[in-house]
Amino acid sequence: MRILILYNIAKQLKTGVETDLACEQEITIIVPLVEAILKDKGYSVSTLGTDFNLWEKLKARKKKTDLVLNLAEAFGGGNTNETLVPEMLEALEIPFTGASGHNMHLTLDKEKTKLILMHYGVPAPKHQIFRNTEEKLKKDLQFPLIVKPIRQEASIGIYHDSVVSSRKQLYAKVATVLEKYHQPALVEEFVEGREISVGIVGNEPEITLFPPLEFVFPEAKSPLEQIRSYEYKWGGKKEEMIRADLPRKTVKQLEYYTRIAYTVTECRDYARMDYRLDNGGYVYFLEVNYNPGIGPNTHGLNNTLTMMASFVGLSFEDFVERIILTAAKRYGLS
Repeated sequence: MRILILYNIAKQLKTGVETDLACEQEITIIVPLVEAILKDKGYSVSTLGTDFNLWEKLKARKKKTDLVLNLAEAFGGGNTNETLVPEMLEALEIPFTGASGHNMHLTLDKEKTKLILMHYGVPAPKHQIFRNTEEKLKKDLQFPLIVKPIRQEASIGIYHDSVVSSRKQLYAKVATVLEKYHQPALVEEFVEGREISVGIVGNEPEITLFPPLEFVFPEAKSPLEQIRSYEYKWGGKKEEMIRADLPRKTVKQLEYYTRIAYTVTECRDYARMDYRLDNGGYVYFLEVNYNPGIGPNTHGLNNTLTMMASFVGLSFEDFVERIILTAAKRYGLS
């Protein structure tokens, strides 16, 4: 099978703050590793960056490509317009792994995703959208609250001080999101407790749910800092990823909600769902992660989905191929 790996290296910011570029650079390590893995497994592999000539380059390579492994998390050397990549592939009828343009557009919007899943019975924290700093806080929202951009991923825009305990702190964080990220702020009731994630690979009827993973934050100074903030994910603060020790009932709830989220939002091939578990054991859905980053837990990388795959005995090398074969089967290529 002839595989084309698509990727983007962000060199300039369209939104956000300068430190946001840190999360965009690990792709320079991952792409050569994945390319070598697939070649070792007998695939013909080439790579292509998603620059502004991508449309013409894809047209030229269409007849030489059986499947695209889409690792592009943005487009054109910036950190935005990620949805353009699957939309181009769809328009050119080139098979590719992971999220469709529709799935990306839907799940990038955290509020739309929450509202849809709540309709299907998936519990989520109470929330409010702030489009300006003049909006009044709803009376039924209780502090502490967490403030995040409505359309960002990879913990971008979420920092150790994103959990707020007063109106002054709230409106200061809302103003920062509006100014730096040029999008509304999602304000949710903060769920004190544990941060849990569930990975999934496959398409119906052949779906594998990975055992839940828990993030542990040994450097957190209070329960309000026990969140997967940008500092933990990309800024050098130490976090630990462990197989979550949970009651069977809770695991079944997480699996049930994950299947609903995966199906209703039309995820494909692989994804990851994030949750909070309060101190009473109640589960709250946070967000869908389509095309979650794949990478080894070596070379200075710390990959969540790869860790989850290891819980069921899948090596990074075999997990990469599992994604390829899953997408190929969906297109009838295998």
